Amino acid sequence: MFSVNSLVGRVALLSSALSLQLLVTAGSPVFAADAEAVKATSFSTSSGLHLAKRTTSDAEQMAPEEMLSDLRDTRLTLNQLKQQAINLFLEATRPRMTVNDAPLEQSPASISAQMIDANKKYLPPRKEWLVLYVNTLEPIVHLLCEDINDIDTNGRKVTKAIEARINPLWNSWREDVLSINKALDQVQGALPVGDDEESASSNAVIAKAALDIFQKAEDLEKVRYRAALVSIEEYKKEATERHQ
Repeated sequence: MFSVNSLVGRVALLSSALSLQLLVTAGSPVFAADAEAVKATSFSTSSGLHLAKRTTSDAEQMAPEEMLSDLRDTRLTLNQLKQQAINLFLEATRPRMTVNDAPLEQSPASISAQMIDANKKYLPPRKEWLVLYVNTLEPIVHLLCEDINDIDTNGRKVTKAIEARINPLWNSWREDVLSINKALDQVQGALPVGDDEESASSNAVIAKAALDIFQKAEDLEKVRYRAALVSIEEYKKEATERHQ
């Protein structure tokens, strides 16, 4: 987001490799990327994949089409965040079905705190599915954190007019991304490791963290959309001024 490189291609590559690995071992442990990992020279996923960190040489002037395409692609990344948050939430709130319960025809497209029944006992989350969802979220969130470090270190090669209008949005973006990273840490810390009774205690933690990830991703989309509108407006001004 607001970066000189789109995250989508990098995320797609990592997600494909992670999915392949999960076919072999869905139960392998996953670990959250801590603050030091974000500053490291390379990114190593729980599957052993390495992705070189961007350097100052990457911070080059973006053409308007590239910047706007990057912002468009970021929307696809945020959609992935929201979908995996929904998946985590649904896994943590699985009720035991009875003959009196109507079968659902489709999964919800959004989640909210009102969807949690405090009086209902949910089934223990299944570790294999949690690992699948977390291993999909992990590279996305890590790359978003790297994007923050990249921009804070190297800056954006845009005009002063765009920079002045984007900076307040960037501060909000940074805060929400770090909040998502913290929520993902909470999910990973709650992964079931024992019998059903021990695993069941993680339902509330996972559901709450999933709600946090979903809501922050929604907030990020509002920031992304606003940044795109600002960029379009300023690029049009620049084009008009050049031709006067």
